[in-house]
Amino acid sequence: MYRIASIKKVRILAISMLFAAVMTFGGCAANLTKYYKSLRVKMDSGDYSDAAEFVEKSKNKYGSKNVLMYYLDSGIVTHFANDYSTSSKRFEQAKEKFEEYYQKSISAGTASMFYNDSAMPYYGEDFERVHVSIFEALDYILLGRDDDAVVEARQIDTRFKNFAVETNCKNFYKDDGFIRYFMGLVYENSGYLNDAHISYCTALKAYKNGIAEIPVPKELVDDAYTSALALGMSERASEIKKNYPQAHQREIPNGYGECIVVDYNGFAPEKIDNVLEFALPNMWVYVEAVQVDSQEQEDFNKAKSIGLSVFAKDYVKVAFPKYKDFKNKIAAFKVQSDQQEVKGVVVQNIGKIAKACLDDNIKKIYAKTLARAAVKYIIGKSVSKGIFPIF
Repeated sequence: MYRIASIKKVRILAISMLFAAVMTFGGCAANLTKYYKSLRVKMDSGDYSDAAEFVEKSKNKYGSKNVLMYYLDSGIVTHFANDYSTSSKRFEQAKEKFEEYYQKSISAGTASMFYNDSAMPYYGEDFERVHVSIFEALDYILLGRDDDAVVEARQIDTRFKNFAVETNCKNFYKDDGFIRYFMGLVYENSGYLNDAHISYCTALKAYKNGIAEIPVPKELVDDAYTSALALGMSERASEIKKNYPQAHQREIPNGYGECIVVDYNGFAPEKIDNVLEFALPNMWVYVEAVQVDSQEQEDFNKAKSIGLSVFAKDYVKVAFPKYKDFKNKIAAFKVQSDQQEVKGVVVQNIGKIAKACLDDNIKKIYAKTLARAAVKYIIGKSVSKGIFPIF
């Protein structure tokens, strides 16, 4: 990203995101395993136009339950193919689908989403909802539409506020240092220095408390400090200097510019099924404890009326989500210019965020998945044995 169009000399800021070229987004869809394997091969080859065409031709493979995944995958791949207009369009469609699914999940209750996954569409994760704006902002900047990129930055501010309201501040994914940092750069790129400074300071706090466990990037500290001085906020600048003694004021003379290199490093983990076997009596405690919505209540009542003793010795196989890592051959990168050599700085790790969010939610997923599996098993077995509950 260039902050000044006519560049005589640039300061190079190399940002390395342990980020997915594809599969950053995407749920646990077993029917798409072979498809994604082929897509990764095409992405690894560097022929992004071919990969984008492959996604488009394979649209029907996603089916009605994975429409969101199609929009996200298409958005990422067309971004890499330098088709920024199509990419931004797909991400806008993804955002609309996120909102539609979120409203449906509220009206239908959350129970079915956890223990009847095979019948539900892929709803997406909170961290995916905000990362969409990163790619879309990049699309707009590369199209020369800086003001539209600023709109994405403002939407991010609103999105994080909504997360707090929607979950009564109990959301595990509360904020994201990299998202705030990048949007600060977007603000500054368009001349909104005050907004940029606020975003930089928010990023400092978010990195400190971040679930990705990434150290605060030195360049972010310098940007927060420099913007405070430029805005005449001497007390704020002193506070930043106190907390980060290494803070240094950036100086870019008039007529000079800045080049920011963003590296998408590797593929994010793939969500897959982890199949485990449980004794039915051990699962029954979850049936007794779990709360379900009205749509599920009838099945639960039937299962309870049959009685556990009939199937006390049975075992049930249950599938839970987990993440599978992909080996990444590139550990780091550097940028060479006539004046200097700059090493990349890791600012984001999607894999760690995805795993941390899943780990935080796994107890609830286990409880409801086990309850649902027990109920389905008992009803299925009772029908096959001719056992019918009487109400």
